Amino acid sequence: NKVFVRKRIQKSSIPIIANAATKAYNGLAYTGGNGVTYAGFVNGETESVLGGTLTYAGTSQGAVNLGSYTIIPGGRTSSNYAITSVAGTLEVNQVILTITANAASKPYDGLAYTGGNGVSYVGFVSGDTSANLGGTLTFVGSSQGAINAGSYVLQPQGLTSGNYA
Repeated sequence: NKVFVRKRIQKSSIPIIANAATKAYNGLAYTGGNGVTYAGFVNGETESVLGGTLTYAGTSQGAVNLGSYTIIPGGRTSSNYAITSVAGTLEVNQVILTITANAASKPYDGLAYTGGNGVSYVGFVSGDTSANLGGTLTFVGSSQGAINAGSYVLQPQGLTSGNYA
């Protein structure tokens, strides 16, 4: 009688690591990823031995606003490798919004000047408007309380946004 012993060959472990990504706020939903790095292939093999199609999931998919989100790679298969996903990070960063006070004037009337004459904006993206800002527009500077003839500083303040600096 012959006894046969079976030897089981186990899969090698290989992590798929999502590369980090950044984007400036643009009002559009993020999709996809920024590529991946593979670790642990044996005998000179590369990702070409994997099946499936690389996909991305996580909180990054559909992310619009300022913040940090996870990018989770997936979709790859193999009969020889046990594939694990290692999340990467997407950072959505603020963009610059310039708010400029409109010039104002008034004739001397002996009364203190208060307020402003509105503002203009440069830097809104993707159809955003002042309605996308928080806070309340106010004005500061040497113009506030000015009575006598002269030139004074009129500076807007008070508006806020997570997506705009």
